[in-house]
Amino acid sequence: MKKQIVLALALAAASFTATAGERSYSYVEAGWNRANLDIDNNNDADFDGYTVRGSYGFEQFHVFGAYSSVNNDDLIDIDLNETQLGFGIHHAIDEKADVIGEISYLRQEVDASAFGVSAKEHANAYRISAGVRGELGQHIEATVKANYTDGSDVGSEFTPSAGVLVKFNPNWGLFLDAEAGEGITRYAVGVRASF
Repeated sequence: MKKQIVLALALAAASFTATAGERSYSYVEAGWNRANLDIDNNNDADFDGYTVRGSYGFEQFHVFGAYSSVNNDDLIDIDLNETQLGFGIHHAIDEKADVIGEISYLRQEVDASAFGVSAKEHANAYRISAGVRGELGQHIEATVKANYTDGSDVGSEFTPSAGVLVKFNPNWGLFLDAEAGEGITRYAVGVRASF
Protein backbone atom coordinates (compact mmCIF):
# COMPACT_ATOMS: atom_id res chain seq x y z
CA MET A 1 0.00 0.00 0.00
CA LYS A 2 2.83 2.42 0.88
CA LYS A 3 4.48 1.73 -2.49
CA GLN A 4 1.25 2.63 -4.30
CA ILE A 5 0.95 5.91 -2.37
CA VAL A 6 4.59 6.80 -3.12
CA LEU A 7 4.06 5.92 -6.81
CA ALA A 8 0.87 8.05 -6.95
CA LEU A 9 2.70 11.02 -5.35
CA ALA A 10 5.61 10.65 -7.79
CA LEU A 11 3.22 10.61 -10.77
CA ALA A 12 1.38 13.67 -9.45
CA ALA A 13 4.68 15.55 -9.00
CA ALA A 14 5.79 14.56 -12.51
CA SER A 15 2.55 15.79 -14.05
CA PHE A 16 2.84 19.09 -12.11
CA THR A 17 6.37 19.57 -13.43
CA ALA A 18 5.32 18.70 -16.99
CA THR A 19 2.51 21.26 -17.03
CA ALA A 20 4.63 24.03 -15.50
CA GLY A 21 6.06 24.91 -18.92
CA GLU A 22 2.97 24.43 -21.09
CA ARG A 23 1.18 27.35 -22.69
CA SER A 24 -2.42 27.45 -21.51
CA TYR A 25 -5.11 29.08 -23.66
CA SER A 26 -7.65 28.78 -20.82
CA TYR A 27 -7.30 31.60 -18.31
CA VAL A 28 -8.85 34.65 -16.67
CA GLU A 29 -6.91 37.78 -15.82
CA ALA A 30 -7.54 41.17 -14.29
CA GLY A 31 -5.38 44.20 -13.74
CA TRP A 32 -4.58 47.89 -14.07
CA ASN A 33 -4.88 49.48 -17.50
CA ARG A 34 -3.46 52.78 -18.84
CA ALA A 35 -4.09 54.49 -22.16
CA ASN A 36 -1.86 57.40 -23.18
CA LEU A 37 -3.63 59.59 -25.76
CA ASP A 38 -1.51 61.91 -27.92
CA ILE A 39 -3.63 65.06 -28.26
CA ASP A 40 -1.14 67.07 -30.34
CA ASN A 41 2.64 67.30 -30.75
CA ASN A 42 3.16 68.83 -27.30
CA ASN A 43 0.31 67.46 -25.19
CA ASP A 44 -0.98 64.06 -24.14
CA ALA A 45 -3.44 62.71 -21.59
CA ASP A 46 -3.26 59.60 -19.41
CA PHE A 47 -6.36 57.49 -18.81
CA ASP A 48 -6.22 54.98 -15.93
CA GLY A 49 -8.56 52.12 -15.12
CA TYR A 50 -8.88 48.36 -15.22
CA THR A 51 -9.04 45.44 -17.61
CA VAL A 52 -10.66 42.00 -17.33
CA ARG A 53 -9.89 39.32 -19.92
CA GLY A 54 -10.46 35.64 -20.43
CA SER A 55 -9.81 32.84 -22.89
CA TYR A 56 -10.89 29.24 -23.25
CA GLY A 57 -8.79 26.84 -25.30
CA PHE A 58 -9.87 23.58 -26.91
CA GLU A 59 -7.64 21.51 -29.19
CA GLN A 60 -5.91 24.06 -31.47
CA PHE A 61 -8.57 26.77 -31.06
CA HIS A 62 -9.47 29.36 -28.45
CA VAL A 63 -12.27 31.85 -27.86
CA PHE A 64 -11.56 35.02 -25.91
CA GLY A 65 -13.09 38.18 -24.56
CA ALA A 66 -11.94 41.36 -22.86
CA TYR A 67 -13.36 44.49 -21.28
CA SER A 68 -11.35 47.57 -20.34
CA SER A 69 -12.42 50.86 -18.83
CA VAL A 70 -10.17 53.91 -18.36
CA ASN A 71 -10.91 57.44 -17.17
CA ASN A 72 -9.39 60.91 -17.25
CA ASP A 73 -10.93 63.80 -15.32
CA ASP A 74 -8.20 66.45 -15.60
CA LEU A 75 -10.40 69.04 -17.34
CA ILE A 76 -13.60 67.16 -18.11
CA ASP A 77 -14.67 63.65 -17.13
CA ILE A 78 -13.92 61.26 -20.04
CA ASP A 79 -14.42 57.49 -19.94
CA LEU A 80 -13.03 55.19 -22.65
CA ASN A 81 -14.47 51.67 -22.65
CA GLU A 82 -13.67 48.78 -24.98
CA THR A 83 -15.21 45.34 -25.37
CA GLN A 84 -13.58 42.62 -27.47
CA LEU A 85 -14.89 39.16 -28.44
CA GLY A 86 -12.95 36.83 -30.68
CA PHE A 87 -11.87 33.45 -31.98
CA GLY A 88 -8.33 32.20 -32.53
CA ILE A 89 -6.25 29.30 -33.75
CA HIS A 90 -2.84 28.28 -32.42
CA HIS A 91 -0.36 25.77 -33.81
CA ALA A 92 2.93 24.61 -32.33
CA ILE A 93 5.97 25.45 -34.44
CA ASP A 94 8.23 23.66 -31.96
CA GLU A 95 8.12 22.55 -28.30
CA LYS A 96 8.49 26.09 -27.00
CA ALA A 97 6.50 28.27 -29.42
CA ASP A 98 3.11 28.58 -31.10
CA VAL A 99 2.03 30.62 -34.08
CA ILE A 100 -1.33 32.30 -33.46
CA GLY A 101 -4.03 33.85 -35.63
CA GLU A 102 -7.11 35.65 -34.28
CA ILE A 103 -10.17 37.53 -35.48
CA SER A 104 -12.29 39.65 -33.16
CA TYR A 105 -15.07 42.21 -32.87
CA LEU A 106 -14.41 45.48 -31.01
CA ARG A 107 -16.86 47.96 -29.55
CA GLN A 108 -15.34 51.22 -28.34
CA GLU A 109 -17.28 53.79 -26.31
CA VAL A 110 -16.46 57.35 -25.29
CA ASP A 111 -18.48 59.03 -22.55
CA ALA A 112 -17.68 62.67 -21.74
CA SER A 113 -19.35 64.98 -19.23
CA ALA A 114 -18.74 68.48 -17.87
CA PHE A 115 -20.84 71.13 -16.16
CA GLY A 116 -23.94 68.91 -16.20
CA VAL A 117 -23.74 68.17 -19.94
CA SER A 118 -22.77 64.74 -21.23
CA ALA A 119 -22.21 63.08 -24.59
CA LYS A 120 -21.74 59.45 -25.52
CA GLU A 121 -20.45 57.92 -28.77
CA HIS A 122 -19.49 54.42 -29.84
CA ALA A 123 -17.67 52.75 -32.73
CA ASN A 124 -17.64 49.16 -34.01
CA ALA A 125 -14.61 47.55 -35.61
CA TYR A 126 -13.05 44.21 -36.49
CA ARG A 127 -9.50 43.10 -35.80
CA ILE A 128 -7.25 40.47 -37.37
CA SER A 129 -4.10 39.51 -35.46
CA ALA A 130 -1.17 37.22 -36.19
CA GLY A 131 1.85 36.48 -34.05
CA VAL A 132 3.99 34.12 -32.01
CA ARG A 133 3.68 33.00 -28.40
CA GLY A 134 6.62 31.20 -26.85
CA GLU A 135 8.63 30.36 -23.77
CA LEU A 136 11.71 32.43 -22.97
CA GLY A 137 12.48 30.31 -19.92
CA GLN A 138 10.89 27.90 -17.49
CA HIS A 139 8.72 30.62 -15.94
CA ILE A 140 8.53 33.30 -18.65
CA GLU A 141 6.38 33.47 -21.80
CA ALA A 142 6.29 36.21 -24.41
CA THR A 143 3.75 37.07 -27.11
CA VAL A 144 4.33 39.33 -30.10
CA LYS A 145 1.49 40.18 -32.52
CA ALA A 146 0.73 42.39 -35.50
CA ASN A 147 -2.86 43.68 -35.48
CA TYR A 148 -5.02 45.18 -38.24
CA THR A 149 -8.15 47.01 -37.07
CA ASP A 150 -10.85 48.38 -39.37
CA GLY A 151 -14.49 49.40 -39.15
CA SER A 152 -17.16 51.59 -40.66
CA ASP A 153 -16.99 54.00 -37.70
CA VAL A 154 -13.19 54.12 -37.38
CA GLY A 155 -10.26 54.24 -39.75
CA SER A 156 -8.03 51.28 -40.49
CA GLU A 157 -4.80 50.86 -38.55
CA PHE A 158 -1.87 48.46 -38.11
CA THR A 159 -0.58 48.16 -34.54
CA PRO A 160 2.13 46.06 -32.90
CA SER A 161 1.51 44.50 -29.50
CA ALA A 162 3.68 42.53 -27.10
CA GLY A 163 3.21 40.82 -23.76
CA VAL A 164 5.15 38.96 -21.09
CA LEU A 165 3.79 36.41 -18.62
CA VAL A 166 5.81 35.50 -15.52
CA LYS A 167 4.50 32.17 -14.22
CA PHE A 168 4.78 31.50 -10.48
CA ASN A 169 3.33 28.01 -10.96
CA PRO A 170 1.07 26.31 -13.55
CA ASN A 171 -1.98 28.23 -12.32
CA TRP A 172 -0.83 31.72 -11.34
CA GLY A 173 1.20 34.38 -13.08
CA LEU A 174 1.79 38.09 -13.57
CA PHE A 175 1.19 39.62 -17.02
CA LEU A 176 2.45 42.81 -18.61
CA ASP A 177 1.49 43.90 -22.14
CA ALA A 178 1.48 46.93 -24.40
CA GLU A 179 0.04 48.03 -27.75
CA ALA A 180 1.18 51.08 -29.71
CA GLY A 181 -1.36 52.69 -32.04
CA GLU A 182 -1.53 55.92 -33.96
CA GLY A 183 -2.12 58.54 -31.29
CA ILE A 184 -2.75 56.05 -28.45
CA THR A 185 -0.56 53.65 -26.50
CA ARG A 186 -2.03 51.10 -24.09
CA TYR A 187 -0.40 49.30 -21.16
CA ALA A 188 -1.78 46.67 -18.80
CA VAL A 189 -0.36 44.78 -15.82
CA GLY A 190 -2.14 42.29 -13.60
CA VAL A 191 -2.67 38.73 -12.43
CA ARG A 192 -3.54 35.70 -14.56
CA ALA A 193 -5.16 32.48 -13.34
CA SER A 194 -4.73 29.62 -15.83
CA PHE A 195 -6.74 26.40 -15.75
